[in-house]
Formats: sequence, structure tokens, C-alpha cells
Amino acid sequence: MKEPKLSKFSSLRRLLTLVVVAGGLVALPAMPAHADCPSIPPDRDLAVTQIVYQVGSELGVSDKVMLAGFETGWVESRMNNLNCGDQDSLGVFQQRPSQGWGTPDQIRDVRFASNSFFTRAKNSDAANPGFTAGQIAQDVQRSAHPDRYDAAEGKARSMMAEVAIQRFAFVNAAGQVFAKDGSHSPWPGALNGGGASKVVLSGQWIGILDGTNFWAKSGINGAWKLMAQGAGTRDIAIDGDRFAVVNAAGEVLVNVGADSPWSTPINGGGATKVVLDSGWIGILQGGNFLAKFDIFGTWKVLTGGNDVIDIAIDGNRFGFVNGAGQVFVKDGADSPWPNALNGGGATRIELQSSWIAILQGGNFLAKFDIFGTWKTLADGGQVTDITLGANGWFGFIGSGDFYAKQGADNPWLGMAGGGQVRDITLET
Repeated sequence: MKEPKLSKFSSLRRLLTLVVVAGGLVALPAMPAHADCPSIPPDRDLAVTQIVYQVGSELGVSDKVMLAGFETGWVESRMNNLNCGDQDSLGVFQQRPSQGWGTPDQIRDVRFASNSFFTRAKNSDAANPGFTAGQIAQDVQRSAHPDRYDAAEGKARSMMAEVAIQRFAFVNAAGQVFAKDGSHSPWPGALNGGGASKVVLSGQWIGILDGTNFWAKSGINGAWKLMAQGAGTRDIAIDGDRFAVVNAAGEVLVNVGADSPWSTPINGGGATKVVLDSGWIGILQGGNFLAKFDIFGTWKVLTGGNDVIDIAIDGNRFGFVNGAGQVFVKDGADSPWPNALNGGGATRIELQSSWIAILQGGNFLAKFDIFGTWKTLADGGQVTDITLGANGWFGFIGSGDFYAKQGADNPWLGMAGGGQVRDITLET
């Protein structure tokens, strides 16, 4: 039998103290009992909830198991990565090194802790299909107060909704930009008057290249901010609260925060594309792929030869397409490039989580990881653009229409028709 765990975080658990008042017993909330956590943040750490959701999504957990994770995080730590707890408990889930959850440093790594929790929660759900989310949480945590998890469902779902962005956007032939939340919801009216050629999404941010100006807004109903203007703007990118623009001279400028001033150019010119991801800045410049970590980092020439036609970065994974349409992908900026993943003919590459996608001969191909097998997601030679989102989302433009789906083997959803779609993106 498994040993039942003690209640792991007494300052959060509304323990009842019995006191004698006028000859009777009255139940009163006890004061926090664990001196190592004298105060706890009253609300979630958004960075923590984002990581927990991302890990659960990457593991493909069900909605019930995801809910179990958020209920547990709220009850145990108010969704904060705590450096304290009852006995030797630590982190967002208050896991204990002495109970085999990992070293203190591992438990304080939100990604590691989330992976540990969800792995056990998935097994619990499979063995007990009738369990509620709270019962799954209790099976993993073995708390002395099992009812608290299901009681936290409302707060847990609100935190899940906060981080579970599912946004779709496209630009039509008139340069009007449309964006919506939810794959089956209707499209609101255009967000601009026309003239846009590109739309990008990151978190709540929507960015467009409108004529020669870079505009951005937070949320569909937010107000547009003019980020940069000037004739000949070549490209734009957003990642979190980091923004980048390539000007007419091919100079790349980056800022952190929509209201912050732009950096001085971080290259000497000649760039045609910029990508941002997880601190990395990548540029396509003179047919070469250059990347640096952070604004003040040093440029690395990832591949030269003046033969690169497209680039992509996702976390610590890098990819490019050469002039022959061969696709190369590697993990780690300083590692060597493996052999080409295809025989040639590709013009675009996209990376997201473990997925690698290419546009090749008017067809949409994707594979899971470098050593996976290519799947043809859309063929017929009519595909003109592709995109990837997190949590297994795919999108493409075929014959001017926008299609998307979640799961490589699922059917496509028609997102926007009329043959007028020119650019697309997903944030899921």
C-alpha cells in the first residue's frame, strides 16, 4: 500500500482549531502553522500557470487531468513556485524530495515538477476512469484533506482559460486583418481598414505589417499602437513582450515592452527576415542564417554559403531551407547540422514543439521530431502558406482558403473561404 501523505501546506489549508467559548466548542480557522512560509502570494504567478499548461499540453493530457493539475497547484501553492512548505515540501505542487519527487532543485523547476505531476495523474486517470479531477489530484498528492481539490474547480478553470489562448488570424486580399478566439467562433469585423500584408500573434499580442508600418495591439479589442514606421519595412516579429522589425536597409531593431524605445540596430543591414523565440533572435541575411541569444548576445553564423531561403527557431531547435529546397534541423545552436530531412523542393519551414513542417511543391508536409516520418497533411499542389500552433495545431492556405485542425490525423476545419486569404497565423 502507498503511504498516505500528510497535509502538505498547512498555511493554505484552513485547518480548524477547536476553542472553548462560553462552555462550548467553536470551530475557528487556525493560523498558518508552517514558519518557513510566513506569507504566500494571494494569487497565481502567471509565468507558473503558463508553464504548467504548456507541459500538460505537450504531454497530451485530457481536460480532466489538466484540471487536476490546476486544482492541485491552486490548493498547494496558489500556483506559485514556493521555496518553502510543510516539512520538506517545495514548489508549485509542494512535492517532497524525501518522497521520491526529485531533488530540491528539480522540484523547483516548474517544468520538471509539472511533468512529474502529470505523468502520475495520467496513470491515475487511466486506472480510474470514473475519478473526478479532484480525485485524480488526491490520488497523486495523498493529502489529509482530499475534498479541497474538487472545491477549487472554479478557480482552476479560470486560470486554465487565462493561459489557454486559442487564437486564429488571417489577412485577406484587401489587406484587412481578422482575428478570433476559438476555432468554431464567428469572425468579428476587420481589425483594420486594409493594406496589411502580414499578421503575427504571440500571447495576447496581435501585430501587423500595414503598408510600411508596424502596428500592435493587446487583445482583439485593444487599441492599436504604432510600433515603427518608415518606407520599406521588410519584416516584423513578436515573442511574448519582445518585438522586432527589419527596416528598409535590412537593419534589425528589437525592444522589450511595447512602450520601450527601440534598440540601435543589432546588425549591419541586409536582413530580410527576423524570428524571435525563447530569447533567441534569428535573421536571414544575405542568404545566411545568423542567430544570437538576447539583444546583447553575440551573433552566431548557423549556416552560411549565401544559399538560405527560409529559417525557423523554436526553443533550442533551429531549422532552415537551402536554395535546393533541402531542409535541415538541429537541436542546439552549437551542434552540427544532421543530413537533410528531405530530397529538396521545399520553400518554407515551420517549427513548433516537436513538429517540423514544410511547404514543398504546393503540399503541406509535417513530421514529429527530426527522426519521425513525414506525413502529407494537405496535397494537390495548391498550398501557398503553412503555419503551426502549440498543442498540435496546424494551418494552411489552399486555393486562397484558410484551413486549420488540431491533431495531424484529424480532419481539416474550414476557417475562412472565398479564395481571398493571403496570410495566416495561429496562437494556441
